Amino acid sequence: MDYRKNMIYLFEPKSVALIGATDKPGKVGRAIAENLLKFPGKVYFVNIKCQNGQELLGKPCYKTIKDVPEDVDLAVIAVPAKVVPSVVKECVEKGVKAIIIISAGFKETGPEGAKLEEEILKIVEGTGVAVLGPNCLGVYVPKTSLDTIFNPPDRQDKPKHGGIAFISQSGAFGAAFMDRMADLGIGLSKFISYGNAMQIDESDLIEFLNEDPDTKVIAAYIEGVKDGRKFARVLEKLRKPLVVFKAGITQAGAKAASSHTGSLAGAAEIYKGVFHQYNVVDVFDMQELLDASVALERQPPMRGENVAIVTNGGGAGVMTSDYVVLHGMKLAELSEETKRRLKESLPPAASVNNPVDVLGDAPVERYEKAIEEVIKDEDVDAIIVIALMQSPALDFERFYEMIVRKAKEANDKGKPMVLILPGGRVPKEYVKKFVDAGIPAYITPLQAVKALRALKIRGERSS
Repeated sequence: MDYRKNMIYLFEPKSVALIGATDKPGKVGRAIAENLLKFPGKVYFVNIKCQNGQELLGKPCYKTIKDVPEDVDLAVIAVPAKVVPSVVKECVEKGVKAIIIISAGFKETGPEGAKLEEEILKIVEGTGVAVLGPNCLGVYVPKTSLDTIFNPPDRQDKPKHGGIAFISQSGAFGAAFMDRMADLGIGLSKFISYGNAMQIDESDLIEFLNEDPDTKVIAAYIEGVKDGRKFARVLEKLRKPLVVFKAGITQAGAKAASSHTGSLAGAAEIYKGVFHQYNVVDVFDMQELLDASVALERQPPMRGENVAIVTNGGGAGVMTSDYVVLHGMKLAELSEETKRRLKESLPPAASVNNPVDVLGDAPVERYEKAIEEVIKDEDVDAIIVIALMQSPALDFERFYEMIVRKAKEANDKGKPMVLILPGGRVPKEYVKKFVDAGIPAYITPLQAVKALRALKIRGERSS
């Protein structure tokens, strides 16, 4: 039986058993237990020291999973590595459909740990049991309130439900990424930390998420790919945007990856070629991974390469122009008709070339007219709006309402719009409000241009 058919139970189980549960503060089994208390389905705790049926943190506890009187869809294992094979065997005998192995101490530690993984694989071979891990955080699914993460609730922020799925070979990176998503109010469909990828690997997860109705964009942190040909086959059939932060591109990084998750990082040029071939958006840090994912979830693909910039700050416009060109796009050549209409609407000192500089004293109405004209221009494929909100001429609420209207007009014409709100005094709430309305907003020009690059790559894939 194919284990991939049971992967759904990693995210939508009706019953969960935690093996290694404890009420001792500071222990992994305690933190996972606390997080599982929020799960609305049936939850069972397993600890060899329990008397069958006694309560642990308000839930029934049993000596072994085989002692649980009802069926179990998902087992979460958090016990020492050396006893994991025997626990997995009991799970198989119990008829568990999916297993998450949180425990570390496997191939990332060397040959002895690798032998333990081989032993587990033999136990589950042909059974159809889906196994995630080992050496991972597991999953977090806001929609179902399933949370197997061992970071305590008071130390780990969790995003709300949304359209971005995130898979991570590194649990620590994944936790930090979720903190950042929660901080900006960005929603998550599924978080999956897959660790050593003993059985379920990055290709399986991407393939699963490609069919997941709750996922619009797939973001991934990958140290190494387990099976290159399998990975390429999955990418070839991919319909959804995929953003990948590929670590281990240097010799030092590859060596570190091997000792972290037992991953073979591989040659950077090979990955670069594969990503280019299948129009995967490759990024190089956490912020870029998040920025690109937000843009891809909220805006249409960019169908060309010509960008129009509307700004109330000349320097910001120049800087953004440089980044546009450096990231493989062009400044749109505005038509003479567009320039004529802009001259009729803007003050004499304003620039009607691209970037369109509406000047530092521009009120909302002046911005609106300039944006309206560049949207109409047939040679414009995307719009970047720069607004220095420090200007006393700009009322935020009226500016917000105008941008929402104009972004819809642009999107209806298949043109993405992104917003730059530079300056250290700009409240984070401004950015969050625009993002909630479907308009990616960024603090720096570089962030916005890199996000637009992701939309351009997506446009190439879907054209």
